[in-house]
Amino acid sequence: MKIAEIALNVPLDENFYYQIPEQMDAQVYNRVEVNFGGRELSGFILDIQEKEAIEEKLKGIRLKEIEKMMDEKPIIDERIVEIAKWMSEFYIAPLGETLSAITPSAKRAKKYSHPFVYNGKLAVLNSEQEKAYQEIEGFLGKPETFLIHGVTGSGKTEVYKHLVKKSLSLGKSSIILIPEIALTPQNLERFYESFGDEVAIYHSKLTQSEKLGEWMRALKGEAKVVIGPRSAVFMPLKNLGLIIMDEEHETSYKSNNSPRYHARQIAHHRSRKESAALVLGSATPQMETYYYAQKKVFHLVELKNRFGGSGLPKVEIIDLKEEKESKNLVSLKLLKLMIETLQNQKQVLIFLNRRGFSTVMLCRQCGHTFRCPNCDVSLTFHRNEKKLVCHHCDYHEELPRKCPSCDGIDIIELGSGTEKLESIISSYFPNVPIERMDLDTTRKRNSYWEILNRMKKKEARILIGTQMVAKGHDIAGIHLVGVILPDIILNIPDFRSTERTFVLLTQVIGRAGRRQEQGIALIQTYMPEHYAIQLSAEQNYPEFFRRELEKRRLFSYPPFSRLGRLVIRGQNQEKVIAFADEAKDFIKSNLPDNKKRQILGPVSCPMEKLKNNYRHHIIIKSMEPSEIQKAVRAIRDFSRKSASFRQLYLEIDMDPLSMV
Repeated sequence: MKIAEIALNVPLDENFYYQIPEQMDAQVYNRVEVNFGGRELSGFILDIQEKEAIEEKLKGIRLKEIEKMMDEKPIIDERIVEIAKWMSEFYIAPLGETLSAITPSAKRAKKYSHPFVYNGKLAVLNSEQEKAYQEIEGFLGKPETFLIHGVTGSGKTEVYKHLVKKSLSLGKSSIILIPEIALTPQNLERFYESFGDEVAIYHSKLTQSEKLGEWMRALKGEAKVVIGPRSAVFMPLKNLGLIIMDEEHETSYKSNNSPRYHARQIAHHRSRKESAALVLGSATPQMETYYYAQKKVFHLVELKNRFGGSGLPKVEIIDLKEEKESKNLVSLKLLKLMIETLQNQKQVLIFLNRRGFSTVMLCRQCGHTFRCPNCDVSLTFHRNEKKLVCHHCDYHEELPRKCPSCDGIDIIELGSGTEKLESIISSYFPNVPIERMDLDTTRKRNSYWEILNRMKKKEARILIGTQMVAKGHDIAGIHLVGVILPDIILNIPDFRSTERTFVLLTQVIGRAGRRQEQGIALIQTYMPEHYAIQLSAEQNYPEFFRRELEKRRLFSYPPFSRLGRLVIRGQNQEKVIAFADEAKDFIKSNLPDNKKRQILGPVSCPMEKLKNNYRHHIIIKSMEPSEIQKAVRAIRDFSRKSASFRQLYLEIDMDPLSMV
């Protein structure tokens, strides 16, 4: 009798044993369905042994049979299992959970179709691009890391395409990672026209069957180039020689769910294990990345000029404290430039990093504000839906006719989002086609692509949006960029807020004037003297890096430490506080600070209540990830033994990007 060891997607640090039915031709790495605690779960066979060989281990255990096999041939191989095991160890997550995060869940594969056409053409590189290409191409198929630090519009994508062509000529495959699903069609079109059916695509907007179809093309060696957001880093390509991570600074490369992996760390791991060159590209690299490049841990490659010679946009900062005449979101200067731009048959992009119509609804009679019952935030009014909505947990309610506290009817709207901005701009330009890009307008499949396509075809003249519009879009007609209230991001209580503000501003400003003619950008702010705003207007990354690095050094934040974050959460506030106090005592007694490690907390999170859970967090600092992992495991093991931890949950985040 044969016994299978199976990894299941359950929050337990162990694998499970099932008997293989005699008629079943099961292999190692097959996906199978089993009954686990009355539930039907799928899992992966990691090992098969005769019952006699492990009889002692299974003494007293009544084994269930595997119910059915999901695939004739395995959809994973030893490389994928190795990645999953490394993730399980590094991110302190169950192996079944990491395997589930890596692989598509469909039972049947389906072919993905798209409208793009192959022509085999590549653009000729200019001298600066050619120099960058030459610095990297000799290292393809070798575990070396490069940072291409290129200004916005410098033509990094063409360098990537030439590197992919060279990799293919060496018999090697390539992964191209992009930060947003919205960028996938644009990049798929660019790479498909050059490399045809060797290109596969992989992202969450595909159906699970389409994802499995693309996954199997990579596993069989039919696809040699893969494009997609963070999950594409797992694609099982044969003979991997190159991984490209465009806009490597983007936080969307980090998963918010367990296992909380970062695609850059997976890419580094695959680079070392599979001897593939890793190319990171950004005009605004993450602080840690640029630091390692300065220290020559990574190779630094620079593109200092825009492709086509247009020059960087001319930027002006508008101090809203001085704007006495303007009574709404659009300053008089921005309005005047919008009129001129539209009269010249050019396009406008307006950026406001907050969606909805009004961010606060206030009763003028008693001061009552409408807040989410599940989260520590105000509800946002969405006029089109006539609802108050929480942007964290999606709770919504109808807008009441009167105040629930005093029965007053004088309810006013405060604050503004993209929906209100669209309404204001539509009133100024009633005959101009306007598109809005935010989470509310892009819920449907292909909606990103349709909005961008209408802009590229000049069917729309003005694009209004949140940070989605800042992420790598290349729309030739955009001449003017207006930035509304970047102060919102600066005021978030997180040590990375200044960096995020600089990055978003630099990136969105970079959407202007991406061809021959220089573009224009206006930043409207109440904090015009802040160095993040001043230096983004100058597009001066090196000076921003220097100033921000000194702050990080002072408080021992990355790159001068690595971080681990544990979030204790639960629906009962008293229980969360009680266990947090217990954990504090445990840490003092068993994990005192030393030269290698510092532990802060537990204290309440800046956003204490989120999705009906009260939250406290513990921050662990060390230069050595192993020291953080030791402390995390000790606190996790303590929580499992504590009676007061029942009905609570512990989130584990290695190298967190958010501290809120």
